Amino acid sequence: MLPLEDGRKAVALLLETVDLGVRFGGVVALHDFSVGIDEGEIHGFIGPNGSGKSTLFNLIIGRYKPRTGKVLFQGRSLQRLSPDQRARLGMSIKFQTTSVFPGLSVLENLMLGIVGAQAPMRELRRKAWSSAERESAEHMLETVGLSEKSDQPAGTLGHGEKGWLEIGVALATRPRLLLLDEPTSGMGLEETNRTIELIQRIRSGLTILVIEHDMEFVRAVAERITVLFRGGLLTQGAYDDIKNDERVIDAYLGRGREGVLSQS
Repeated sequence: MLPLEDGRKAVALLLETVDLGVRFGGVVALHDFSVGIDEGEIHGFIGPNGSGKSTLFNLIIGRYKPRTGKVLFQGRSLQRLSPDQRARLGMSIKFQTTSVFPGLSVLENLMLGIVGAQAPMRELRRKAWSSAERESAEHMLETVGLSEKSDQPAGTLGHGEKGWLEIGVALATRPRLLLLDEPTSGMGLEETNRTIELIQRIRSGLTILVIEHDMEFVRAVAERITVLFRGGLLTQGAYDDIKNDERVIDAYLGRGREGVLSQS
């Protein structure tokens, strides 16, 4: 295949939005938004609060219905599919707000991802697990760095640990597309660095979309970055392409900070 204009090799698109738009009452949350996501890439979405980032994620997973446009997954329109049906196609999301089950153990939380959130509670008991399910859960605990806290109630985990557990639960569904909405929100530097390491460790065979305000994090993990502003696409490119873009400086960072992308 011939290379694209930006130097990337042409690869199959896993996800595409075409002229996507939605409004809530009289407020336009997203308009005419088109973006293509290459299979296997880590793609970052940035922009000021209210620019449409979380709205975009909710449209992709089916929590919101678009007023205009469509979402394609492997070339297939998702227009008629529910969030559950989209999940079965291979989509999984970690939301910004942590939502672990505090009374269940860390391992039992992971089992929710493996056996399904609607499974009877008895299936979360160890004696009901198959050897394959047990092995999968233990492997995922090791992946997210929580093996030593397997039997600990999830509610007693630290903030960063809960975030890693949620990523583990999302991964336990074996997605092809993983969406992370501000995965380092509320984390300190050490926890953020461990999250960077985790994402780099799990990326094989995955396409990952990340919304994040911490630009050091975005620079460390994202191969391409899309900048949203007022519900639309402002610009797109590698970190080095956008860091000195006058439009980004004006719309996202503000004047007086040219050449530097930092936490917003």
